[in-house]
Amino acid sequence: MNQKIRKFFEKFNVLSLDVVSGACAGMYFFSDMMRISLFWYYYLLLGMAVWAIYTFDHLLDARKVYRHALTKRRRFHQQHFGRLAGALGAVGIAGLLLAFRYLRSSPLLEAGLLVFALIILIMLTLHWGGEKTAVAKEFAIAGFYVLGIVLAPALRHDFDFAPNPWLFYLLAYFLLAWYNLVYLSYLDGALDRAEGHHSIATVLGKNKTRKLLWVMGLLGLGYTVFLFSYLSSYYHRFTLVWALMLLIHVISFVERPENIAVVRRRLEASFSLPLLLLLV
Repeated sequence: MNQKIRKFFEKFNVLSLDVVSGACAGMYFFSDMMRISLFWYYYLLLGMAVWAIYTFDHLLDARKVYRHALTKRRRFHQQHFGRLAGALGAVGIAGLLLAFRYLRSSPLLEAGLLVFALIILIMLTLHWGGEKTAVAKEFAIAGFYVLGIVLAPALRHDFDFAPNPWLFYLLAYFLLAWYNLVYLSYLDGALDRAEGHHSIATVLGKNKTRKLLWVMGLLGLGYTVFLFSYLSSYYHRFTLVWALMLLIHVISFVERPENIAVVRRRLEASFSLPLLLLLV
């Protein structure tokens, strides 16, 4: 039974479904903070968009490896390239149909399509740029991740009459997402280098990337203190959830784990912690 559960979570991670769960939880994080209720199709469309973007990126990575991939994720996308490409097309078409069905009169339709197209364009640019653009990849993905999860609640938010402390959490979420991506590239640095892939870790090197993670971790901990002390008690539960996610990342980094696959699943699962807000 434990073996079956382990394999299930491995596939869940390899297919980026944990990233989808984390993105939907992140959108709930911001919508709950703004006291905005979003219909189910907002979460479905976000999940489909996130899965499509991440799968597209992984298929591009798998395509660049001409031999048998060393990482489990790229190897899986190599072996199932045709099926995943077909599924990507189907999800893309279904997402467009759902978007035009439910968001036809909403400004989110145009904004969402524009952001989606911009993400794809920048991802292609980063892939074609190779080592020259590798340092910016994690930074750009983190920025688009935060933009994606906050777009729907932000467009429904009344900036004139409603409080705007949620803007502080944009920086917090960006720092967390960037830390996650830099740390994962740090863990995969040796394999990326062996496969000819470029990332911030392969460009900066192990020592500089490690120093960057220390700086980001300390900034995050300092920002946690700021959020607790500056914002009203209403926001403390949001700060606590975000701080827990950050702490999981920092502790994983400090521990220097040997099993990268387990750490990766733990980090991605931490992004679903905002679902705890459903209990409050």
